[in-house]
Amino acid sequence: MRFNIYFLFFFLSILCSHNIESDPEWKRYHRGTFIVNEEHNYGFGGYLRLKRTTDYTFRDLRIYIHLIENNTYQKIRYKNSRKFLDLKNMYNYTTIAIDQNTKIGVNVRYHGNQGFGYFLKKNKNAHLNTEIGIAYDVSDYLNDSSKTSYFKTGVYWDQDFDSYEIKLEIEDYIQITDIKLDDLSRIEISLELFFQIKKDFNIILGYEFEDFKKSKNNINSSVYLSIERVKIFNFNKLKNKLLLLSRSVPKPK
Repeated sequence: MRFNIYFLFFFLSILCSHNIESDPEWKRYHRGTFIVNEEHNYGFGGYLRLKRTTDYTFRDLRIYIHLIENNTYQKIRYKNSRKFLDLKNMYNYTTIAIDQNTKIGVNVRYHGNQGFGYFLKKNKNAHLNTEIGIAYDVSDYLNDSSKTSYFKTGVYWDQDFDSYEIKLEIEDYIQITDIKLDDLSRIEISLELFFQIKKDFNIILGYEFEDFKKSKNNINSSVYLSIERVKIFNFNKLKNKLLLLSRSVPKPK
C-alpha cells in the first residue's frame, strides 16, 4: 500500500510537469541571528540561502546552524518545484533535507517529501499557496533508528506591505506507518517579519515552533532577531571566473 502511494505521486509528478525554462534569476541570502528558546536560553545562529527562479521553476537551497547552550540544531534543505504548463497555479515539488537537533534527541534525520501545490493567491505583493504530499523520515531518533512515513500538508503566505513584509509557513506531518513506541507526527510553524533598513539589508524578527505531538521532548520553539543581506547572484560570472581559473592552472608535463 505504501509503495503504491509513493508510485502514484511520482508518476503524476512526471506526467504533469513540463521542461520549460526561461532566463534564471539567482539570489543569495546571508543571516546572522540572536536566538532565545522557550527555556530562556540564549544562542546564536547562521543562515545561508541560494535561490534560483524562472517563470516555471523554483530551486532553493538553505543551510541553518543554531548554537544554544549545550544544544545544536543543524539543517540542510533543498526544494525543487515546477509549475504545470496548462495549470499555472498548480505545481509539483520535491524536498530533501538532513538535520540534527540534540535538544529533542534527533541525532540524524534524513527527510524527504513529494507532492503537489496550488497558488490560492498570487500577485505582485502577495502569495498564498498550499501543498499536500507524502513525506518520510529515516532517522536516529532518541538513539533508536526508525523509518517513518507521513501525510504532509502545508500552507505558505507572504505579504508585502508599505513598510514591512510578513512570511508565515505552517506544515503538518501526520504519521501513517510504523507507529509503534513513538508517534512522530509533528507540526512546524515559522513566522517572520522583515523590515528593510538599507538596500539589500533587512532586520528580521522571527518565531519558530516545532511540536512532536506525542513525544516526551515535544516542544522546540524559539524567537530570534536576524540581520539579513540579499544579493543578486550572477551565476554566469562565477562560472566564467572558475573557467578562467582552470585555464590558468599549469598542466602537468
